[in-house]
Amino acid sequence: MKINFVMLCFLTIPLGLFADSVKLLNDSAYTLKAIIYDANGTLLGEFILNPRDASEWSNDFQNFGTGGVPEPQLPYTVNWSCMSGGAYGFCNNVAGGSLVTAQGCGGAQQCASPQEASPTPQQP
Repeated sequence: MKINFVMLCFLTIPLGLFADSVKLLNDSAYTLKAIIYDANGTLLGEFILNPRDASEWSNDFQNFGTGGVPEPQLPYTVNWSCMSGGAYGFCNNVAGGSLVTAQGCGGAQQCASPQEASPTPQQP
């Protein structure tokens, strides 16, 4: 059986429509942990990000064909935490495909320990 290009596109493009993602950007002066939950409170991923680092959570193809794992429910929640465990910030009602920044979320947006701040080079 021969599959032409148009048929191949028709069969594969819809698979990408089921993928969802959340882009994370740590625009703070601290190393932070970003924790992503779906609307049901299911933990989707944890990321440790240094200042000015970015990462992305995505559900594309990770569970394709498994049948036993339900799709994450929208909207998402992103909790930003200091490395000492204290809360830094939180974003609720995050849509799929969103960019979530640490400074753009609500909360204290401070870490208690100065050691958690990005090290700055000292002048001689």
